[in-house]
Amino acid sequence: MEKNLIYITLFSLIVILIAEYLAKGSLRKLLYLNPLYILLTIIISIILMLPILVLDQDKTWLFMIFYALVMLILGIANKIKIDYRQNGFTPIDLLIIKEATSMSGALNKRAMTILFVKFFLSFAGLMILAFSLKGQNAIINFNFYYVLALGILLLIFYIVAGPSFNFRLNVYKTGVLIFFLSYFRDPVKLDKRKVKTMAKTVPENIKDELDPGEKPDIIIIQSESFSDPTILGLDNFNQDPLPYFHSLKNEVYSFNMSTRAFGGGTVNTEFEIITGLSTVFFPRDTTVFSRYITRPLPSVASILKKQGYSSVLIHPYESWYYNRVKTYHNLGFDKFISNKGFKNHKNRYVSDEAVSKKILESLEKGYKLVFAVTMQNHTPYDQVTANHDIRYLGKLKNQETKEHFNNYLSGLKATDDSLKELITALKARRKNTILLFYGDHLPIINQDPDFYSNISWTKSKLASKEYYHDLSISPGFIWTNYDSTNQNTHTSIDSTMVIYDLLKESKLEYPEYLSGLHKLFTEEKISSFHRDFLVKEEKLFTWDTFEYQEFYQKVRKINSDVFSDNIYKHWSHLNNDYKWDQEAP
Repeated sequence: MEKNLIYITLFSLIVILIAEYLAKGSLRKLLYLNPLYILLTIIISIILMLPILVLDQDKTWLFMIFYALVMLILGIANKIKIDYRQNGFTPIDLLIIKEATSMSGALNKRAMTILFVKFFLSFAGLMILAFSLKGQNAIINFNFYYVLALGILLLIFYIVAGPSFNFRLNVYKTGVLIFFLSYFRDPVKLDKRKVKTMAKTVPENIKDELDPGEKPDIIIIQSESFSDPTILGLDNFNQDPLPYFHSLKNEVYSFNMSTRAFGGGTVNTEFEIITGLSTVFFPRDTTVFSRYITRPLPSVASILKKQGYSSVLIHPYESWYYNRVKTYHNLGFDKFISNKGFKNHKNRYVSDEAVSKKILESLEKGYKLVFAVTMQNHTPYDQVTANHDIRYLGKLKNQETKEHFNNYLSGLKATDDSLKELITALKARRKNTILLFYGDHLPIINQDPDFYSNISWTKSKLASKEYYHDLSISPGFIWTNYDSTNQNTHTSIDSTMVIYDLLKESKLEYPEYLSGLHKLFTEEKISSFHRDFLVKEEKLFTWDTFEYQEFYQKVRKINSDVFSDNIYKHWSHLNNDYKWDQEAP
């Protein structure tokens, strides 16, 4: 009995290490694994196999092969997720298979071929090993006491390590199985409370500050994968990829915005900008759009609707993606234009130039709030999508990655050109206009998880809190064609704070929760608030510090108030004439 238990334990360890190797892509990264979590993975693996082994001892080797197959598939899934998001695979990813499939063309074919060759070789070796143990395992006779002992050991380990399950240790340290299972200990952190009164529905009235003139047109552009690579030093490029953007930075209110996204997660940044609410209180990697906006919720669209604004959201991609049609309706937009509103576009994705033209068309047709989520610079970058010869001059060992980066730089230059054309056109309209422009997240280049470390974009240690913070920053600005109340400055800001600055600039009314959050972030000098850390006065505090816990509870209360049924119902809107998936009338 003991001998066979050792065989299964060693087999489980081998499978786990191979799965982790497939997920991490190198033996060096296996050193990040926490030994305690490897032990817990082994215990869980054995306990998962025990009921089957007790039922049919003669087929133990088949069960071992099945276990190996599941773990190796989990390893591959994590490799893809780590490459694109620097994060592990969770059960929630199974709910967005359709979205993932539609983006499968972004996968690097060469890298995926190598990955699957490793998978098949590993699985073949494990099958041979399991079959060789067939005779040894035939005499296994697990009884109730062994099962009970292992169960108690698991419970003790769970009590000791449990507080860390809530993703406090990332996938590099926990391993793929624990990271996957940890999702089930990661519920929504918001309090849902029914409120009978309508107190504080319109808590802050600033009508005495309103401009007696015409209300400004408001444009918001969430630019796909927009970043400023010249933080590496302009001398690392043969020319500035963002000359117009850089010329604006000293004239407008510009910022570096901390998001909860990297390489993907566009809708999470979008959610935080639109509502001013944080995704921190939802399970990691959950698309709040598709799962939690099931009824009208306050947003920039509904807030402005109450003040006479008609709104359109433009996103030139499939309308079903992330349940956008229903979500934009619940967020109070009047119209949603998807890729069906764009005809005869030549490239893989609709260009920023085409989106800019659609923005101007929408303004001319009477929409006073236009929110555009672009697609031009979406991964992959294996093709030249713009006629610009911009090159990175620094060193990169992987020449294919360097080629993809150069293609991405050309896309950025095209974005910069279209931004210049748009602002030039807005100036010519001679109507008070506010433009909020920002990037949703940093891009992933050539499915290369080490790209940002290799070019020294971040000098922080892999998988550290500082590392994740460095990769969460996206640039942006607020431009107006009149004298702005925002200072022409460059600042660091959390993405949930941007909507307050925008509405404050418009001199219109807004809910108290936005001013409450702004006051909280400003007074405590918080520039970045994540699930595992916050940045206060440029110093990082982890989740287990007093500073983090105190701030977390304050922000959670405000977010809970907004998600409650009645408190801010006044600021929600559901347009019965909502239209979608067609060209603007």
